[in-house]
This record gives sequence, structure tokens and C-alpha cells, in this order.
Amino acid sequence: MLSFRVIACLGNPGNKYNLTWHNAGFWVADILAREAGVSFVDAGIFKVAELPNGTSVIKPTNFMNRSGSSVRAFLDGSALLPSDLLVVCDDVNLDLGRLRLRADGSDGGHNGLHDVIVKLGSEEFARLRMGIGPAPAAADLADYVLCRMHPRQEEESSLMAHRAADCATLAVENGIQAAQEIYNRKPD
Repeated sequence: MLSFRVIACLGNPGNKYNLTWHNAGFWVADILAREAGVSFVDAGIFKVAELPNGTSVIKPTNFMNRSGSSVRAFLDGSALLPSDLLVVCDDVNLDLGRLRLRADGSDGGHNGLHDVIVKLGSEEFARLRMGIGPAPAAADLADYVLCRMHPRQEEESSLMAHRAADCATLAVENGIQAAQEIYNRKPD
């Protein structure tokens, strides 16, 4: 039995955001779909790809701060509960490359997670945070998460996204604790 039925990967729509930090969740969604040999289908306020194991991967088509509407719409349309959900997003409070998988918790200052919590009326869903920090001390946080990563960070970001996709897959197939034991550690 699968631990999670849906993986909601947060980001911003539009090509201009593809290589920005705030789109780390979308990177994972694309990896999961590509590795499974499936494509995303536009379903209005989200795009969805159905993995062979029965898990749905969704990418909201509204902006990060309004991601909750897409997640809520998918859960309502599928008769699923927040406990069936794994949300994947960036986290400026984690160093670049770090992953943190939790069974539940607060938004940690992340506006996309905040909106998901508000729209679901619950913090009782799993989340996989991908480290994109630290932001430069003088940087405006909104500007930092929407800026394009430096080319020298692309390889490390790609490795992190692939590790996050592997983490999400393991969490779905073997449970959150099995994935935490491997992926919450600092990468070698």
C-alpha cells in the first residue's frame, strides 16, 4: 500500500521562473514524470501526471502564494485527505542541497506552504523541503527566491532535485520513516 497518493510540487508557472529557486518543487515533479515515462496533463488550476504506481504528481498552475487552491481542488476531486499528501517545496532556511522530510508541521515562513495549510485547514500533511539557502545577508527574500540561480549552482541544484525525487519515491513506496533515515542526513 502506498504511503502517499499525491505529491504536490510547488513552484511558479511560466518559463521565466524555470531556473529560479522558488521552482525547486517543479524540478522534482519533472524528474518524477520523466523517470516514469509519463507527461503532465493540464487540468485547469493544476497539471497532473499519473505515475505507474498509482501516485499522482501535481504542479499548481497558479503562483506559489496561491498553491493551496490547486492542492485543495485536486484532493477534493480525488476524495483524498491531507494525510494522503506529500508537498515538495524550496526552503531558504536549509543550506543548498539539504533535504528535510517531515510528517507534518508549520509553514516555516514559506508562503506556498502557508497557503496550502490555510486552504486545507490542516498542518497534517507531509512535506519535503529542499535547501536553497542561505540567502545573502543583504538580499530581499522575495527577490532571492525569484532570482535565477548562479550557473555554478546548477549542478548542485540538479543533484538535490534528483535526491528529492528519490526521497519522495521512497516515502511513497516504503513510508516516511524509511525515507527520513536516508535523506534527512547531510549529503556526502
